[in-house]
Amino acid sequence: MIAYAPYLILLLPLFSAVLIRLVLHPFPRIAVPVSVAACLGSFLGSLVLLNGGTPSGGMAAPAVTWIELGGLKAGFALMADPLARLMATLVTGVALLVHIYSLGYMAKDPCRSRFFAELSLFVFSMLGIVFADNLVSMFIFWELVGLSSYLLIGFWHSRPAAGAAANKAFLVNRIGDFGFLLGILGAWSIFGTISFADLSGRVATEAPFWAVTATGLGLLCGCLGKSAQLPLHVWLPDSMEGPTPVSSLLHAATMVVAGVYMLIRVLPILELSALTMNTIAWIGALMTLLPALVACQQNDIKRILAYSTLSEIAYMVMAIGLGIPGPGMYHLVTHAFFKCLLFLAAGSVIHGCHGEQDIWKMGGLRQRMPFTFLVTWVGTLALAAIPPVSGFWSKDAIFAATHDRPGLAACSMLAGFFTSFFMLRMILVAFEGKPRSENARHAHEGPPVMVVPMLILAVFAVFGGMLPVAEFLGMKPEQSHHAWTLWLSLILAAAGFLPAYFLYRDAPKDPLQVPLLQGKFYVDEFYQRVLVATQDGLGRLADAFEGWVVRGLLVRGSGVVARSAGQGLRLIQCGQVQFYAAVFILGTLGLVAWLLWKGAA
Repeated sequence: MIAYAPYLILLLPLFSAVLIRLVLHPFPRIAVPVSVAACLGSFLGSLVLLNGGTPSGGMAAPAVTWIELGGLKAGFALMADPLARLMATLVTGVALLVHIYSLGYMAKDPCRSRFFAELSLFVFSMLGIVFADNLVSMFIFWELVGLSSYLLIGFWHSRPAAGAAANKAFLVNRIGDFGFLLGILGAWSIFGTISFADLSGRVATEAPFWAVTATGLGLLCGCLGKSAQLPLHVWLPDSMEGPTPVSSLLHAATMVVAGVYMLIRVLPILELSALTMNTIAWIGALMTLLPALVACQQNDIKRILAYSTLSEIAYMVMAIGLGIPGPGMYHLVTHAFFKCLLFLAAGSVIHGCHGEQDIWKMGGLRQRMPFTFLVTWVGTLALAAIPPVSGFWSKDAIFAATHDRPGLAACSMLAGFFTSFFMLRMILVAFEGKPRSENARHAHEGPPVMVVPMLILAVFAVFGGMLPVAEFLGMKPEQSHHAWTLWLSLILAAAGFLPAYFLYRDAPKDPLQVPLLQGKFYVDEFYQRVLVATQDGLGRLADAFEGWVVRGLLVRGSGVVARSAGQGLRLIQCGQVQFYAAVFILGTLGLVAWLLWKGAA
């Protein structure tokens, strides 16, 4: 019976989404519990499945024949190996806490039935990626996750900014997905299979280096889009326009980690090309640092956390580029706990401050929201990798792998310094001092349904580092912890608190003004003025060509010629015998004249 558990875990959220949208939508008091119950069922099923096999073994759910075209065979089957079982438990567990939290956060929203239906659809889509046993199945659920995120980011569609953010996320991800699709085609053409189980056994190939590299880089493109890494990272900060529970779910254990999960699945392909692995490692290293710098000048509490997500996901990407998926997955798990906690805490602040998100319009929240203040500190210490909380142990394993790569080590460790800086800045401005607005003066803690999920996540943020993730997955953990990487990373992380404390402990406004960071390195402006403007120019040129040449000259011109020719023929075919006789005589005279001229010549 346990062999069918993945199908039950997968289909429960889908059943909930369909039932709510088609039947229960007008009845939120019924629809909301149905969504929560479906997520709870998937979580309990994942817990059973987690312990349902040997740590190193896998289970395959019964397959259904789907595509069989020439040499391409793709059945619909669900893979339940240790990696999938762990990921499913993480996704459903975090999703369940977000569902419970949303009971309080979305209690007064008139569209909460639609919200929970879309939340269920999102969980179904992510679980499809987790359990997919081949690249084609994964790609289909990959696109469903894109659709679900589009719906959730643009949930408050009456706000123009929400609609624009949803469109941006959808379009930017399509760029990455195009590369992902090319990578899938490359994997099939080179290895003759798209099954994850078969790929690991067929990597010994005589394929050209360029083909293997191109395939790996194509697969990487999919990760760059979903996990918001350079240069396709621009959609993630704007996704904060969605409700805060959505931000928490997107950033903690679902969409943005889907790319990392996919890279671990296709690692046997990536490892065939040193160029691909180095590219992954350097993209990860740069993205640990650049978003951390930008976060130092952001004022929106959710955007600060969004940029920290970009940085933390980059640590996982860098770990894969270094060939250590175990520590990468380890950090993925611990990050899910403390990042979900931080976003829920931010949501608690926004809820308590009646919708305010600007930290410079807060202040004094420590006295009014003491529990939120406490769990924010727990999440901050985990994010900054301060021992003994979970983030320290997972990041330390990644830092250790950079001991012989000074460039990667410098980027990732400096990122730790700025992470501590911008997180303490956020806490001091939002929670300390005096209230700077009426919303802050009347701030309050949320209801118990919002407090309990944060409490549970705080416990895991502290003790989650004890989970033997790499051992459970059968991956080799990073054992060679080098003393200098450990101490240097810790010193830099702790040092980041000092300048933040002296700059922001009593600051009435931001003492730092760095336009480059406030403008987010002007990447969006570059895309808008160069890429989008070029595309718009080409579009206008194509429209002009179609209007003047295709429609004007070819379509309308040919019509004019045909109509004119018809009118000319109509003049000749008049039906009058006198006219025909005159034409005959003129023709005869013309023929005689031509013959006389030829004879004279």
